[in-house]
Amino acid sequence: MTYRPVYHRIVLPLAWFCLSLATGVSAAADYAYQFEKVDIKVRVSFLGEQRDDIVRLTDLDNKGQLIGNDFANDGYIVPKRKPNEIRCPGEQTEDDSTIVSAINNRGQIVGSCSAGGFIRDKRGNITILNYPGAEGTVALGINDFGHVVGQYWGDAFGQGLQRFHGFLWKDGTYTTVDAPFVEAMSTTLSGINNAGQIIGTFLHHHPGSSDINEYDSEIAFLYDNGDFTDLNFPGSQIPFCCGAQTFPMDINNHGDVIGATYDSQGNRQFFLLAGGEYFRITGLPENVVDFVGGWGINDKTQIAGALIQRFPCDACGIEGEPGYTFELHSFVAKPTKTPKKNNWVN
Repeated sequence: MTYRPVYHRIVLPLAWFCLSLATGVSAAADYAYQFEKVDIKVRVSFLGEQRDDIVRLTDLDNKGQLIGNDFANDGYIVPKRKPNEIRCPGEQTEDDSTIVSAINNRGQIVGSCSAGGFIRDKRGNITILNYPGAEGTVALGINDFGHVVGQYWGDAFGQGLQRFHGFLWKDGTYTTVDAPFVEAMSTTLSGINNAGQIIGTFLHHHPGSSDINEYDSEIAFLYDNGDFTDLNFPGSQIPFCCGAQTFPMDINNHGDVIGATYDSQGNRQFFLLAGGEYFRITGLPENVVDFVGGWGINDKTQIAGALIQRFPCDACGIEGEPGYTFELHSFVAKPTKTPKKNNWVN
């Protein structure tokens, strides 16, 4: 892997890459977006060397304020697209990492560092979040009331082995929120809105297995006032074993969910769930094959995130054979009423 000022490029032989970019047929309608490339440059100290990178965006608020992380898991808030690094107290060396996950409309940011999960107010004050008795806690989502969701884990929560659970932190009180289904395990809560709707995933234990950690699939859900509903993009076809067919990333205050899925051919695509209906996002830059981290959505249905594009090459393989190069870019996307060409906005 080599590093460039505004993107990363990875070279792999043609035979290695087995997923086609052909568009499959889906039962969902299209939802058109206009994507703008937002490669915010940062200089990263890593293994004693200075390296160029970009902020991989993870969320935005209604005013368009952005947050994201670099490849070394350093978090940033990006007012007016100028990166300001965020650090948990006591984490000041290049070996430390403070990862940011979500921002609300009050300027509060949640994320994780070596001390646990955290919530940061708009003045920069940080409160560490650790579920009582847990060996680890990560904070992944926050609403405008300052309610936080995430995951905690530890040996104390299951037969002497590490078990993973979802949690809600509300007014200083922790509550475990786990998927209640038979054979459900390892719940993760990744987003929450002002109505208390929560998105997440859980692992489905392999029935009949004596190994309490063996699972056969990952399932996405929406939690709404005690009710769990499966999230399942119509016609999706996962191209490998045991992952989520529908991967929710964020939820806004209208109940709209942004996420990733697969088309009927098993190729990566992205969706918006709005008003109970799934839409396939169009207007993406050409040759997008995957996402980086999570994408965020605000109440204007605008999206911020990072993605990977694939480009063919004639002789870029290890031994000079044909292959592909891969580029990483961040973006902000706004919905449009008419479909746009798959080009960046400069």
